[in-house]
Parts: sequence; C-alpha cells; structure tokens
Amino acid sequence: MASDYKAMATSIIQGLGGTGNLTNVTHCATRLRVVVKDPAKINQAAVKKVNGVLGLEVAGNQVQVIVGQVIEDLYLAVEKQVGSLAGKAGGRVASPDKPKKPLDYVAGFMSMLASIMSPVIPGLVAAGFLATILTIMSVFFGIDSSNSTYAILYNFSQAVFYFMPVFVAYTSAQRFNTEPVLAMLLACALLYPDWVTMVNTLTAEGQEFVGYFGLPVTLTTYNGAVVQIILSVWVMSKIDMFLKRAIPEVVRHFLKPFLLLLVMSVITLTVTGPLGALITDYFTAFINWISEVAPWFTVAAMVIFFTTVGVVLPGFHMALVPIATANIATIGYDNLLNIAFFCCTITPGFIALAVALKTKSNNLRQIAFPAALSALFGGISEPTTYGISYKMVRPYYVHTIVAIATALLAGIMQLKCYAFGGYSLTNILLYMGPDRDMANFTNALILVAFMAVASFVLTWVIGFDDSIYDEEDEDGNPLPESEGEPAKKVPTANESFVLPAQGEYIAQTDIADNVFAQGILGPCFGVKPTDGDVVSPVSGSVYAVAGTKHAVTIVTDGGAEVLVHIGIDSVKLDGAGLETFVQKGDRVTAGQRVASFDKDVFEKAGVDTTIVCSLINGKDYASVAFQQGDAPMIATV
Repeated sequence: MASDYKAMATSIIQGLGGTGNLTNVTHCATRLRVVVKDPAKINQAAVKKVNGVLGLEVAGNQVQVIVGQVIEDLYLAVEKQVGSLAGKAGGRVASPDKPKKPLDYVAGFMSMLASIMSPVIPGLVAAGFLATILTIMSVFFGIDSSNSTYAILYNFSQAVFYFMPVFVAYTSAQRFNTEPVLAMLLACALLYPDWVTMVNTLTAEGQEFVGYFGLPVTLTTYNGAVVQIILSVWVMSKIDMFLKRAIPEVVRHFLKPFLLLLVMSVITLTVTGPLGALITDYFTAFINWISEVAPWFTVAAMVIFFTTVGVVLPGFHMALVPIATANIATIGYDNLLNIAFFCCTITPGFIALAVALKTKSNNLRQIAFPAALSALFGGISEPTTYGISYKMVRPYYVHTIVAIATALLAGIMQLKCYAFGGYSLTNILLYMGPDRDMANFTNALILVAFMAVASFVLTWVIGFDDSIYDEEDEDGNPLPESEGEPAKKVPTANESFVLPAQGEYIAQTDIADNVFAQGILGPCFGVKPTDGDVVSPVSGSVYAVAGTKHAVTIVTDGGAEVLVHIGIDSVKLDGAGLETFVQKGDRVTAGQRVASFDKDVFEKAGVDTTIVCSLINGKDYASVAFQQGDAPMIATV
C-alpha cells in the first residue's frame, strides 16, 4: 500500500499527461475520477505501475484510477498539485459530425448519475453505521426511542434520506457548473415545513393542485427526491448561462440570483418536479413489476448486470443508489441494491481470503489478506476485483458464479436491508433492523455462510495461476504485460526518425502545448504541415489508434515507442476532419501514410495543425539528439 501520497499523486498526474491535460478531478469511495483533454496523452502502463494503483479504466476522456481505501489521502495530494478542478465542465466536447448510438446516451446518463451520487455515499454509509448502533442499543441493551440519546441518533441516521434533495442539488450544481447555493436553496424550499404542511392539509381535503402565479402545481412532498432535483438543476444550469449573457454586468451580481431562483421555482413546481416524479414512479413500477413476476430473479438480474456491464463501466452502480435511498425513505428497507452489493462485496472478500490461504506466492498473499479485510469488514471490494480477480481471471469466474447464486437465494428468501450500507460483515445487524426481524437476520447469516463455503470450494476446485505475481517491478506491482497490456520491448537498437509530414520543423520547446514542450510524454519534435497527409516516422507495428483518430502509437522492432499526434488539442474535434488508414497490429514502414486530416476543418475549429512525433520511452535511451533535416531525431541506446 502506498504511503507517500505526494509521490503517488505526482506519478499519476504525469501518467495522465500532466496538469495541463486534466480538466476535472473528483473521487468516489475507491476511485480517482478524472476528465482529460486528450486521452492520447495518457501513459496507461505508467499509471498502472504506480505503487498503490489497483487498476485503470479509460473510456473516451473519462478516466478512473482505482486505488481502494486510500482515495481520500490521494485526492488531497492530487488537489494540492493541480488545484481544485472539481465541478469544472471542461473537456466534455460533443461532435455534431459523429452521431451517438443509443447505448452511448445510456452510458453517458449512467455516468452522469454516478458522478452526482458518488459524493453522497459517505453520508449514506455513516447513516448505515448509525443504524447498526441503534440496533445494538435496542437488541442488547433494551434502549428504545423513549431514550433521548436513541432518539437523537435516530434523527442523524434518517437525516441523509430526508434531506437527500439538498445534497443532490449541491453535487448536481457542481456537475452542471451552476450556482451550488441557489440549487441548494431551491431544494430547501421544497422541504420547507410550511410547504409540507400545506401539501398534507390540502391533500387530506381531497385537493390535488394549488395555484402558483396562475399555474397549477401538483401537491406533493419532495423528501428523498433525486431525479426531480437533478432535472431541475440541469435546467437551472441552462437558464444560468442564458442570464449571464442577457443581464448587464453592472446589475448581474444581484439581479441574476433573484431571477434564477424565481424562474426555477416556477419551472420546478410545474414542470421538472412532476416530470421527475413521473419518471421515478414509472421506474419504480417497472421494478415492482419484475419483483411481482419473478421476485427470486430481481436481485440476480442486478448482479448479472454488475458482473458483466460493470466490467466495462466501473462505478456505474452509483447511478442506482437512488433506488435504495427511495426504498429506505418510503418503505423502511431496501431489497434490491443493498442486497446486490451484499452479494458482490462479501463474495470477493471470501475469495481473497481463500486465495491468500491457497497461494504459495508471498507477493499475492500480501495483496490478498488486506483485500479480504477490505471487502469483508470495510465493504470495499476493489482491491480483490482489480488486484486479484481481473488479473488471474479464474477468481473472477468464481466471483460471478457465487454472487449470482447468492442473489438467487436472496431473492427466494426475500432478504431485506433496513438501512444503507448492508454489504459488509461490520453492518450485518442492518438485516435485523429496529424491529428485530430475526428471520431476515438468520437468512442473511445463512447467505454469508453460503458465500464463504462456495467461494472457498470453487477457488480450490477451479484454482488460479499466480505466476504473474512473481514478475513485478521494484514497487511490487505486476509489469504491464501481466496487466493485459501487449508486451513492449526494451530498446535494443538505435532509432532514427523521418518527418511525419511535409512541412516546417518545430523544436520541442517551441511546440504550443506544455505537455509536449516540457517533454512529459518523452522527447519530441513537431512539424507544421503543408498538406493533410500524415506518415509513420518509423518502421514497426501499430500499437494503438485513438478512437478520435487524432493519434497513432507505433512500436519499432528495436523497442522504440513512438506517438504521432495530429494537431494540438485536436481531441475536441472528436474525429471530425480526421481519417486513419491503419489499425492496431498492422505493420508499417517509415514514410507510409497512416492518417490524414482536413486543414479546413482544423482551421475553422481553431485547432493548431502541428503534428508532433514523441518518443514515449525516451528515458530508456542513453541519448536523444535533434536536428533539422531528413532525420530530425535520433535515439541511441
């Protein structure tokens, strides 16, 4: 486990392309979430080799660095170096020239929900632990709500659910880059006691609507609301931008907040509030329908989703948290999300423990024992998932089989969790609840025993190959090739480079991009092209082609790792005006055409057309010399 968080943060930032390549940095319970300007500047192998990094996921310009329970210390170290980038909207650029598929919108929506809900999780976890304390006070000491300490603790445990709209308003405002305080004020107004009293009084008299500026307003309360608030704050961000342009600067300071709140009060009460409630009701009805048709399968379906889609969309499960909070706030328990977490967190804990006892590798044992404790007692499964299961694969199969089987049993038993956070042994009493539901608690214990036995038996029967943990770097991390990356060669020969395009040579220090100019991605040079053709500067194999077509990486037979980057900040074009003629694994020769770009598209978008050639592993060479001419860069081993 890394303890020098400053050094860890520095290495991660450099691996992500330097401070200038970061536009947004936040975190959840186990992951550093980063939005980058240019994914081609990410050195994935370098990030994965950082001591303490468990895994790395890159989807477009969205990056997740998985580090486990050290996240808070790491985030503070990162923030000290890059400043506060939380809530910045930069880096999210859509291209009208590249239409999105329906699944892209779904993935984007889930990612947005996850980013909004992640900062709320600590409050939910704290509430879960308070609920455990209340259960202990009630069961073992006979203390009930007549005791003032019990009553006050109960208030704290329930406050996060009642005031959820306020927390979501803040995180939504950060996500949509609008006024956090005004968003929170809007949510507070919806929870104001007089509004709640009005709703309760008038609905008791049979009234469904009330007038507001002559418009009908649905009489409903908003405690625990999530979707309604997210919709409202999103609309607020759009109106905020409009008012910034429309109101003169001399009166904007006081006039914009007033108008923004007034307009949003009308829109929220008449449009986004009822619409969000309708969406929530339909989704709840869908979940209830599944529960009625196949109650034994509902949780299992969610676990199947986690163990399949979750592999390529890590962290998306946070988008489902509103399901659990709504259930706990309305019916007093959750029989879906917490149960799925229960299956998918405790199972990896037992798998890690089985691996630790079975393996003969000291390196793996040092990873597995802490991972087991993290999952079983801390509710954090990432150390097992990324440090063990995904690397050896067979433990992942065990995880999938046992978690789905447990979920099916939980569905048959109709298991319930009476507070948020019931996915660790520490909070197992949450399955007993305040009313001492011993049958439900017994079922939870039976399932824990099942996960333990099944995990150990299948781990022993299916086995695993722990040889990858015997090939590690000086920090104790597996080498890149053992993490699923194609093996790159250690440089064995001198390399000379040709110009990647016809045009004017640009020295490294004169490149209009600090990441390249400072050599963060290795020694490099640029070319101001006279036409739109881009050629390979070396002979070798294509290692990677950026999805946005603006970068190609080539590895030579002698071991040089060469990045050809077309344009400065051209990633924002999202592939518009770019075309590639090679794909990963292709053989190329020096001077062979690998890509082209449309100068008119670049110039219209204000994108610098400079083509950069960078030797990513330049530090592995004894020297790198630059010169103008046919061979502008020569690397010597």
